Amino acid sequence: MQKVCVSLMGLILLSFLSSGPCAAAADWREGKDSFRSVCSSCHKTRGEAGRISLNSKTRAEWSAFFSQSPAPVHQQAWGKLDKDGISSLELYFRKHAKDVKELLGCG
Repeated sequence: MQKVCVSLMGLILLSFLSSGPCAAAADWREGKDSFRSVCSSCHKTRGEAGRISLNSKTRAEWSAFFSQSPAPVHQQAWGKLDKDGISSLELYFRKHAKDVKELLGCG
């Protein structure tokens, strides 16, 4: 009986952690993939929209950008992403914002 209770508590803890901010921390990788597949066709060196620097804005500025409706120039590209895809994209941008103090690797 005690093993069942411990197992049940472990499952509850695991489900709690997988639905909170800990689960969202991995989504920046999906945002990176979305950026490469959707955004980089225009946002690249000599691209139509020019290269974008993720560290050009703070985390708050990127959040403000993603909280508004997309500009007409972005509507077609953003139409390829669902709500979770746009959230992941925001996490990726926020991870590389200019007010992030941690050292980042190649990610």
